[in-house]
Parts: sequence; C-alpha cells; structure tokens
Amino acid sequence: MIAELTLPRLGETMETGRVTAWLKQPGQAFKRGETLVEIESDKTVVEMPALSDGVLAEIVVAAGEDADVGAVLCRYEDGREQPALAAVPAAEPARGPEISAPRAPETAAADAPVSASREAGANGLRATPLARRIARQHGIALPDVSGSGRRGRIEAADVEAVAGTGTGTGTGFSSGAGLNRRDWPAATPHGPRLVLLHGIAADLQSWAALAPSLARNGRAVTAIDLPGHGDTAQEATDPDRMADAVIGFLATLGQEPVELVGHSLGGAIATRVARRAPGRVARLTLLAPAGLDRAIDVDFIRSIVGVRSSGALSHLLRRLVVRPAPTTTAQLDSLAATLARGRLAALAEALVDATGQQIDITADLRALSIPVRIIWGLQDRIIPWTQASQAPSHCAIHLIQDAGHVPHWDQPAEVAALLS
Repeated sequence: MIAELTLPRLGETMETGRVTAWLKQPGQAFKRGETLVEIESDKTVVEMPALSDGVLAEIVVAAGEDADVGAVLCRYEDGREQPALAAVPAAEPARGPEISAPRAPETAAADAPVSASREAGANGLRATPLARRIARQHGIALPDVSGSGRRGRIEAADVEAVAGTGTGTGTGFSSGAGLNRRDWPAATPHGPRLVLLHGIAADLQSWAALAPSLARNGRAVTAIDLPGHGDTAQEATDPDRMADAVIGFLATLGQEPVELVGHSLGGAIATRVARRAPGRVARLTLLAPAGLDRAIDVDFIRSIVGVRSSGALSHLLRRLVVRPAPTTTAQLDSLAATLARGRLAALAEALVDATGQQIDITADLRALSIPVRIIWGLQDRIIPWTQASQAPSHCAIHLIQDAGHVPHWDQPAEVAALLS
C-alpha cells in the first residue's frame, strides 16, 4: 500500500522545517530504520528514519525547500506485513526502537514479508525464511527457539541468539564482537573516533540528532547497541559484563585509541572500559553519568524497563527532557511493546535498589590519567547535576542551561560544539 511520511514537530516552537537532503530517491528500496531524509529545524539537523521496509515512490518536498509541520514529505510503498485473511489474533505492535527513532529489523532481501501460511512451514512454526536458513546452517531445531516477532514469529536474531553468533544479520547497519553498530563517517576527520554509548532502555538511534552534526564537524562517529538493547542479541545482567562486551567491540576497530562518549548508564560503562582498557581510550566524555552518588529517580528506572502502554511511556519520557521528546505516536507504541518483553528487568535491579544507585564510578575516575569531561543539563530530573561535584578535580565540568537528563536531545548543537 502507499503510505505518507509527514513532518513531525521536532521542537516545542517548531512550525516549519527545511529538507536539507534526501538519502533515497524514487524507485529505491529501504529498510526500516534507514535514514530517508534530513530535516533542519532551529539550527539542528535531524535524521528521519523509515518506519517500515518499503520503496520510495514520490518526493513531495525537494531538498532545500521548507515544509510546515504535518506536511507530506514523500510517499512510499509500505512493505510491512499485512495480516493474513484467515481469522487470527490481533497483531501486537511491530518491534521498535528503545527511546529513539525506529531501527531496521533483522529481515534481509531474502527475508521479505510473506504470508502467515508460508511462514508456518511444515512443522507449523512461524519463522522468517532467513531465520530458517540460519537454523539449517547451524543445525538448530526451530522448536528449540523462542520467537520474538509478531504473534511469536521466529526471526533471524532469535536463531542467532541460540547459535551464539549475535551477528545482527540484515539490520541495515553492521556489527562487531556481537554488538550492533552504526557509523557516521567524516569527510575530513580529525581527532580520535567518537564511540557513543547510550543509556538504559535506549539504543544507538538515540544519537540521531547529534551524530550527523559531529560528522559534519569532522568527527568520525560510531554508535553501538549495548548488550540487552536494540538489535544486539547479547543480554545484559550487570554493567561489568556490558563493559567487557564494549572492550571486545573496541578491539574490532583497529589499533587507534578512541574517545568514548557515554550517557547515563553508558557513562558508567564508558568509565569502566577506560580504566580496564587504558590503551584503547584516548579521552572520556560523560553525559549525566550514573555512578557518582546514590541519588537517582528509582521510580523512573523501574518504570521504564517495565512499561506496558504508550501512554505511560509518554509520561515517563517527559521526565527526561525540557523540550518535547523527539518521538512519534508510532514510535511510542513500538517502544512500549518492546519494553513489555522485560528484557531489561534484571539489569535495572543491578543498577538501583529501593533507595538509589548501586554502582560507583568515582574510584575508576580517580585512576584515569586521560582527559575527562562531564556534561550535565541543569534541569536533570533523573540524576541531579550536583553529583558532578563528586568527580575528581582533573575532570572538566560543563553545565548546560535548558537541558534535562538527555542534553543531546534538548541542546544538540551545544553538545556537538563541545565534542567537536
């Protein structure tokens, strides 16, 4: 069917946006999560990803033209699977991202949407063709695999998790050491590569408003889905094991040291990685990091990992930011369905107890001899910015006005300037 991509309101005062570039042209196919168009608003360029697989049919607003909020930007052939004609239970919401714009699912070209009868196969199990092929390659019996797709469909990532490959097949991005990644190359790079680590219940797409600006400013950028998050098949039970996974990932990037940038939980993990693998990290940047003191909004952490509805999720996201969170209704529905799987419950218990944080990064920070900077929004309602006072004296502190717990959402241009 033909669907339309409209311009969302990307800021509280936004009325119009300018199309700066189309990354797909009419007739070209794309995967869910691939960037279709870049939009400039309030001096910030935001990537708008596809909400489903499809083929671009028509560009309505050309590059360089302005459009009003709600205006149609393009029309495309929507490749999402349609329900079978036979009576079936109502489909649950499609799998989606964690706190960010949608990502591509694990389907590849050979794994296009097919009917429920074709997916079922002779054994009655619903599985994508790619999942069946991977299962045959690894000698895995499909009845031994739990499906995470719609109506229990077995997808490639489910089979890979059993096989222990964690390759992230067909995500539209790439992987290394089992962690799903995305790169924003710089035309004329300077300084070490920036490796971005997101917070709890987020994923690599949470950097979509910041990473393009960094790349335009000459910084090569790589973002990853941490264990337990996004399209990474590895599960997460505690920050130490997550740090081990990041160290393994850095080994795939070559010999040059990187600058680690970590937000919230990602900041705590980045700090531990920097101490355990000192030769791999040239600089450390922490955005509202966890682990400097006990105070934290425990209710938020426990609620976000166990949310069950898009309405409840919308309320929670308002705690993160000063400006409206850059999410659409479809994204909220998808995220609520994803978080309802309970994948992060054990991790949340390792991070907080009834009275506050259970992790401490102060000793790790004191042991570092590399440059460290801490960036914090003065309106942070999740972790108080005053915890920056617990950091060692060699850490540079940058406080940002009109920013909450996710300063790279509220003030992406200011954060980009600090990192560039």
